This record gives sequence, C-alpha cells and structure tokens, in this order.
Amino acid sequence: MAIKTGQVTLDGLKYNLDDRDRVAARAVEESVVALSAGLVLGTETKSTDADALSTTIPISILDHDGDEAVTLANGSTVGQVKIVISSTNNTVTLTPATTSGAYSTIATTNIGEVYMLVWTSDGWAVVSRASGDTQDSNTVDDIPVLAA
Repeated sequence: MAIKTGQVTLDGLKYNLDDRDRVAARAVEESVVALSAGLVLGTETKSTDADALSTTIPISILDHDGDEAVTLANGSTVGQVKIVISSTNNTVTLTPATTSGAYSTIATTNIGEVYMLVWTSDGWAVVSRASGDTQDSNTVDDIPVLAA
C-alpha cells in the first residue's frame, strides 16, 4: 500500500494530507503488514513456585517441576485477556487476586490443559477451559479444575 502525498479524493471531495495524516496512514499500513503474517501474542514461561503471572503478557506457559502455585494480580482494563497453558504433568494452581464467579483457584495437571480468563469489572472471568487429552466426542476429560 503506497501512502499518498498532497491530495486525496474521497466520495468526490478533495482532501489535503498533512504530516499527521501520513504518519497515521503509515502506522495503519505497518499494522496491516504485521497482521498479514498471523497474530502472534507475547508469551512468558513460568517454572518457579509462588511466581506471579504477568497481567501485561497475554500468554503464560506453566512449566513447573513439581506441584506448585502461581498468582495473578488484578487486570487494569476491562476486556484484558489472559491465556494459561500447561507444559507440565505436575499440578500447578493459579490463585487470581479477584475472581468473577464462585471459583477461587484453577489447577492444571496435564500437558496441554489450557484456560482463558478475561478481566471484568468484577474480576477474572473464566471464559474457556480445554484439554490436550484425547477423548470421545461426548466425554469431557482432564480440563483445568475450578475450586472454591
């Protein structure tokens, strides 16, 4: 996409472009190019007991060598997404600072278990839980466990 200089005609009307317009157009162009390669979210890997998951890095990978725990502080913006993926067969329990719902912890025990949280005005809401396990189409098996 080439960035025009001078004037642009839109719906039969002519508009002059100044430097701000060109900078904004360049930013949009660079964002479109970056997304054309696929959406890539930032990740962090956690392997230390009692470690805090980042609220600003969207994906946390749990790779603990024993049954351990992690925490998650309150989000800062409604709609903020947190995805947690287990890369260990050990039990790793997350305790969010504030939850939206009756749960107080979420535990994974198998490689491939995943859960997604969204920050709301009430706390972290669980919007998805999944397993990397094989099972029948009518069976739910080995998903992250919510506990009160």
